[in-house]
Amino acid sequence: MGVACLVGYLSRFNYNAWYGGASKDLIDTTITQLEDGKIDRVMSVLRRLNLDYQPTYENRAHYDELVNEAVSQMKADHDLQDTEWDTSPFTRDAWIGHWENDTGFWIVINHILELDIVRSGENMPKMTNVVVSDDFQSLTFTEGDRWRHELTFNNNYEATHAWRDLSNESVWQTDILHKLIRPTPAFTQHTD
Repeated sequence: MGVACLVGYLSRFNYNAWYGGASKDLIDTTITQLEDGKIDRVMSVLRRLNLDYQPTYENRAHYDELVNEAVSQMKADHDLQDTEWDTSPFTRDAWIGHWENDTGFWIVINHILELDIVRSGENMPKMTNVVVSDDFQSLTFTEGDRWRHELTFNNNYEATHAWRDLSNESVWQTDILHKLIRPTPAFTQHTD
């Protein structure tokens, strides 16, 4: 029993050492690359690492391997375009939320199995034919057989909204939608 405890303790010590070493290498490389002005490369690599790393209590989730490869990609000179490391700054989930323009018009996007979209106005019509681009930067959907909405991210909290009239294929209106950020419970408790 004592040997099993000793092995468990040494294993935990070993895991802590390599998690710490890999994390330190990632932090050092990130700082160096950012200071060298390689912001886009670092962000792209960190987004890929974030997508690939799935922490679990059952195993180490290949943390050291993923971090070593990320560090290698940050330091490399080759172009990341058209590689798995060329990741979009946007995700499907970034569309989820309450979007509103300066006049009070709003669109709410929820996600169950598919994106579920309603807008302000009479009867809060539900949108159909929802399509998200492969890079998640644009979202289109139709409202009945007359209107198509085309949203394009400017950043994660701002999107250009083109409202297209399908009867004559013209843009009826263009505006900017802002994603509302809800206060967290901790913020709400702090301000009470």
